[in-house]
Amino acid sequence: MGEERYVDAPPSGSEGWAEVWRADRRYRPGGFLQRLLDKVFRHATSADRDRQRDFNLALLDLLRDLKADAEAIRRDLRGDVEAVQRDMRTAHEELTGDMRRVNELIPVAAKRNDALIAALDQKIETLAVRLRDVTNPIVTGGQAGAPVLHSDFLYRRLEDGLRGSEREVREAMQPYLDLALANQPLLDVGCGRGELLAMARDAKIDARGFDTNERSVADLQKRGLRAEIAGVPECFTGIADESIGSIAATHVVEHLAVEALFALFRESARVLRRGGLLMIETPNAESLLVSSSEFWRDPTHLAPRHPAALTLLGREYGFDIDEIRAVHDFPEGTRIATSPDDPPALRRVIDAINSRLFGPQDLRLILRRR
Repeated sequence: MGEERYVDAPPSGSEGWAEVWRADRRYRPGGFLQRLLDKVFRHATSADRDRQRDFNLALLDLLRDLKADAEAIRRDLRGDVEAVQRDMRTAHEELTGDMRRVNELIPVAAKRNDALIAALDQKIETLAVRLRDVTNPIVTGGQAGAPVLHSDFLYRRLEDGLRGSEREVREAMQPYLDLALANQPLLDVGCGRGELLAMARDAKIDARGFDTNERSVADLQKRGLRAEIAGVPECFTGIADESIGSIAATHVVEHLAVEALFALFRESARVLRRGGLLMIETPNAESLLVSSSEFWRDPTHLAPRHPAALTLLGREYGFDIDEIRAVHDFPEGTRIATSPDDPPALRRVIDAINSRLFGPQDLRLILRRR
């Protein structure tokens, strides 16, 4: 019989129990009688004890295998969860990037949509004008029985093509309408398609217009607007001194010869009341893109009128300068782009170039008679 091996306390964990059963360790017997009885019954129960030991060892092996399987499943699950989390982070980053790109594209799409609508509006207006040209009666000008010039039709085509849609022109005319509201009556010199006259009628402003284009005047008269055929300075004939509240000359001075330009200031100073307004809008001569290119798209333009010359004429004829500023910016894409990473000195140079080359398209000059 080999040496007896005992355990003094229950082992810890399944591995401890497996070691106890493999080595056939037992709890240490207490007194002499207990040891004697243990020896007597040990031989009698040895087969059952061996069977119990083998069962316990098999059960412990099964528990160990289950524990290993559970640990493997836990590792797999942890890996799967981490993979899902990585996929979710990647998807979130991609979605954030996509949303950022979508947000950047929405204004672009909106601008393109606005441009398409504006182009469609302009085409519809052009067709409408051509129909009116065919159906409207002829207005006889200064000479009785004067023939209708084909140039009148051509200029209407130029005006429709170059000035933009009626909606755009109405937006540009709104500041002058607001000023005319407090300074009535209004004379619209070179009223063209009559956007300002129509807006004045809607605002209950006393207004009348003058233009040299017979087709335009015929159309305006048919629409119930007060318009007559006359240029500068003939349009001021018969108007009493200091009887007018405001005069609008939008995109007119660039069409006038020097003598007519002087006459516009002289006659305006005569017919305007004290405090009355002469409101001028003309292509911005200080923008190089305008004065070197855009201005010359209209073959009826004579010369860009510099703000310094216009303000000098205004003061010479008794006007104070209420406002002078460039308006109607070119689309943002026209300008040289800068980056936040550019050095400040480079950005200042680019801003100066943009200001000189791509300055706003038009000049607004508001003169008040002293």
